[in-house]
Amino acid sequence: MAEKKERAVGWGKQVTSWKRGVSVCLDDLQDFATKSDKNNKFYVRLNIVDLKEPNQYGKDVSVEIDTWKPDSTRKSTAKVIPPEEFEGSEIPF
Repeated sequence: MAEKKERAVGWGKQVTSWKRGVSVCLDDLQDFATKSDKNNKFYVRLNIVDLKEPNQYGKDVSVEIDTWKPDSTRKSTAKVIPPEEFEGSEIPF
């Protein structure tokens, strides 16, 4: 499986239980932006992470770049069994 790598590009504070106020450095995001084929706009995948305790500046939220990509070489090992091969195949649907 592809390794999940993250890089902090911003910090913030928890404002309420559902709201995070964050600042992000756009210069740090440029290398990670990918252009969408659908609308020709640039996007960066980010994770907003609540820290267990505030850092030295009192920030308790981290903004990280999510660089995870699926591993295309990995194949599924799941075996599909047709319904007629089920033991006791009297399934009512």
